Amino acid sequence: MKSKLLIPLTLLVYCNITTASVELGQAEFDKGNLRLAQSILSQQQTSDYQKSLLLARIALRSDQDETALQHLEAAIEQHPNNPELYFAHAEVVAKIAEQASIFSVSGYIKKLKASFIKAVELAPDNSEYRSTLIKFYINAPSMFGGDKQAALTHIQALEKVSPFDAFLTRLHLAAKSDEPEEFARLIKIGQQNFSADPRFFYTLGQIYLDQEEPEMALSQFRNAINMQAKNLKQEKARYQSMVLIGALSQQLERNYDEGQSALQQYLNEAAHHYDLPDKNQVKFRLASIAMAQKKTTLAQQLLNEVITETLSEKLKKKARSALKKLARA
Repeated sequence: MKSKLLIPLTLLVYCNITTASVELGQAEFDKGNLRLAQSILSQQQTSDYQKSLLLARIALRSDQDETALQHLEAAIEQHPNNPELYFAHAEVVAKIAEQASIFSVSGYIKKLKASFIKAVELAPDNSEYRSTLIKFYINAPSMFGGDKQAALTHIQALEKVSPFDAFLTRLHLAAKSDEPEEFARLIKIGQQNFSADPRFFYTLGQIYLDQEEPEMALSQFRNAINMQAKNLKQEKARYQSMVLIGALSQQLERNYDEGQSALQQYLNEAAHHYDLPDKNQVKFRLASIAMAQKKTTLAQQLLNEVITETLSEKLKKKARSALKKLARA
C-alpha cells in the first residue's frame, strides 16, 4: 500500500517544486535579473509553457532570435490552444523579418500574420492581440497581407470589448488612409474625451513619427510623460514616450538636456517588462547623447555599465567601439 501511495505523492511534490521554480524564474525575470532567470529556468524539466515563453524572451535580449523562435514553436506543439504563445511567436517572427532578405521576408510575414490571427481567434476579447492585428492590417503592404477593410472589421469587433483601444486604432487607420478630415475629427474627439490619458498622446506621437513630423511627435510625447498613469497600459505609454523623446533629441541633434532627462527618468522609474525598451539599449542612447554633449566621464561610465550588464553581444560590440572612439578623442 505504501509503495502505491509513494509514487503519486512523489509526483505531486516534484510538480510543486517545478512550479515554484518556474515562478522563481518569473520573479527574477520581472526584476530584470535575466541571467539568473535563465539559469533557474534552464534547470527545470517541465512542460509549463511559461518556461518556454520566458526563455524565448531572454533569448531575444541575447540576440538569439532563432533560439527564441525554437522555444516558442516547441511550446506551441505542446500547447496548441495557448493564445499568449501565438502572440509571442508573431512578435519574434516580426523581429526576424526586419532583418530578413527580400527573398525570405514574405514567408516570415505570412507566419506572423497567421500567429496574430490565431491569437485573436483563441482570445477574442484580448484588446492587445486584436489591436496589434489591426495595426498589421493597416501598416502592411497589400502584397504582404495588408487589408484596411479587414482592419475596419476588427476595429468594429474591438469596439464591443474596448472602445478606447478601438478609437486609437481608428486614429492609425485614418492617418494611414490619407483621410485628413477624418483624422482631424478623431483628434478633436480625443482632445475632448481622452485628454487625461497618456495613451492618446503617445499614439498621436507614433502617428506623427510615421508621417515624418518629428516636432509634432515630440509635442505629443511631452504631453504623455507629463500625465499621471492610472494603470499599466498608461504607464507603458509614458515610459515609451520618455524613450522616444530621448531618441528624437539624438535624431534632431538638439534638446539634448531634455532627451537626457527623459531617458534618465525612464531608467529610474520603469520596472523591467518584456515589451518595454531594454534598459541597456536606453543607457547606450544616453551615453551617445553624453558624447554629443562632450560629457566624456558620464559617457564612459554608461558604456562600461552596458558592457557589464547586457546580454546582447551586438550591443557590447557597439559600446566597446564607442569607448575606443572616446579614447581617441
